Amino acid sequence: MFKIVILRADYEGWWLFEGWQEDIIRQFSYESETAMKDAYRDIIQKMKEQFHSFKEGKYSLLAFFNSCEMENCEDCGEDLQIFYTPMMLKDGELIA
Repeated sequence: MFKIVILRADYEGWWLFEGWQEDIIRQFSYESETAMKDAYRDIIQKMKEQFHSFKEGKYSLLAFFNSCEMENCEDCGEDLQIFYTPMMLKDGELIA
């Protein structure tokens, strides 16, 4: 099965840590890889219009953010940037 998931996290580089699946806020399913890739391009374009900035990380994943969207971290006592990352999956595994 082919899916696009969008994650919301308060740290960039979430893909380096276990448990990233808990940060999924939206997911979309597709019958074919081609349909998924077409939808991914559309999602990326819409996110580039919606967010002021993005960073490219490992596996060419994009982390979108607006610098004004912060959340306070009670444990560290700091405001943390919120990032949104779309990614493509095939059978639950990242397609890079």
